[in-house]
Amino acid sequence: MTEGMKSAMTDIVGIDNVSDDWLMLVEYSGEYVPSLIVWPRTADDVAKIVRLANKNRLSLLPISSGGPKLRDVASPRVPNTIIVNLSRMNKILRVDSQNKVVMIEPGVTYGVLIDVLKKNGLRISMPFLPAVSKSVLSACLDREPTTMPRFHWDSSDPLLCTETVFGTGDVLRTGAAAGPGSLEEQWASGQAQKNPQGPSQFDPFRIVQGSQGTIGIVTWISMKCELLPDVHRIYLAGASSLDSFLDFNYAILRRRLVDEHFMLNGVNLSAALGTTMSLPNWILVLGISGHGIIAEEELEYRTADVADIAKGTGVELVDALGGIKGTSVQSLLGRPSDAIYWKLQPKGQCQEIFFTTTLDRCQEFYESFKDTASEVGFPLDQIGAYVQPIVQGTNAHCGFDLYYNHRDDSAVEKMMLLSTKGQQRLLSEGAYFSRPYGAITDAVYERAAPGTVRAMRQVKSIFDPSNILNPGALCFKEVL
Repeated sequence: MTEGMKSAMTDIVGIDNVSDDWLMLVEYSGEYVPSLIVWPRTADDVAKIVRLANKNRLSLLPISSGGPKLRDVASPRVPNTIIVNLSRMNKILRVDSQNKVVMIEPGVTYGVLIDVLKKNGLRISMPFLPAVSKSVLSACLDREPTTMPRFHWDSSDPLLCTETVFGTGDVLRTGAAAGPGSLEEQWASGQAQKNPQGPSQFDPFRIVQGSQGTIGIVTWISMKCELLPDVHRIYLAGASSLDSFLDFNYAILRRRLVDEHFMLNGVNLSAALGTTMSLPNWILVLGISGHGIIAEEELEYRTADVADIAKGTGVELVDALGGIKGTSVQSLLGRPSDAIYWKLQPKGQCQEIFFTTTLDRCQEFYESFKDTASEVGFPLDQIGAYVQPIVQGTNAHCGFDLYYNHRDDSAVEKMMLLSTKGQQRLLSEGAYFSRPYGAITDAVYERAAPGTVRAMRQVKSIFDPSNILNPGALCFKEVL
């Protein structure tokens, strides 16, 4: 990267928001070390950076979250890449309590947003114990599963409207935010940027969501919120197999009686709680809430209905399980992880593997993955698992966490072997990798319908014709 390019970026964002310091660059390294890091402060900065990159055929990799990096996402795939770090765009632009909507920039983290929303009587549907430096916007764009499936009506939730700078440098507001008028004029007329559809019959936010920064750089989003409950209680259940919960899960999801609803194996719950206590193979977690002046009555009838379903399906719900109290699990909900991310606590490093399936196949995939682990010699007691019903329980996120010592060459080798072989086996058995990362990415697109890949590349050629945004990711391997 020439000094002239550094100077040009400095002209856009200022001298304090550009760095070519080697130690900082190495933090983002993978296959390649980036050439420059820029921190835009406004959407106009981002648009100017993209136009400059187009003019000079430079590659840009947008990021907004801090570490740890548990996926192949924040490292350049081609040389001479510029990191566009959006973490300094960290304003909460608007909180609309009446319409239950919040508008945020990319640098807003869960810890900051949760506290602000609490003061306004709101909460967000969020992933389980995200990293403290995790960007809320990034999680929404990546369709991270949230712990409350009854509020998950569409695969895009809780994302609503966006402002996106496409690879051409053009800026578009999507959904109700598209206009007419500026945001301030829309707010003055009572609008809340709550409808994600549009403009017209086109939903461009769906092209950007899940694209891993290959189509556009999002400079703000609006997202739906929920009312903060006045009373909240956690119930647990243990089982040796996920199939023991199947009838109960489907019955509960149909009736939408609970808020939090997910399952972890004992390895993952122990890691989250920081305990070595012996736990059942699988733990079901349910959160039941009540609101307003009838909060206690609401909690009572919801709890009674859930208890009836549990009795009819042979599931025993308890306040404590194997020495773990429901209140201890409750303390993990609705907040980010501690400073040291919980998945790093057991062994120092973790590799995430996740896919989408249906609830009735999760145990089958878990057993298959453990068989592969035994074949490659990876310890079964270092495999965490998390199953999250999504989209009202019509399908499920299934995630496996491989805990290992990154300073042990043998452990790293076994992890990499399991990651590759395990995911290939899962894919061949019908697991759906809707958010492919790392070793499985190429295999996913090789198995995809040729028409789907061709259509994706055509979309890329429209919105990023010079292939400057995160080139090499997904199925965008060649220069357009």
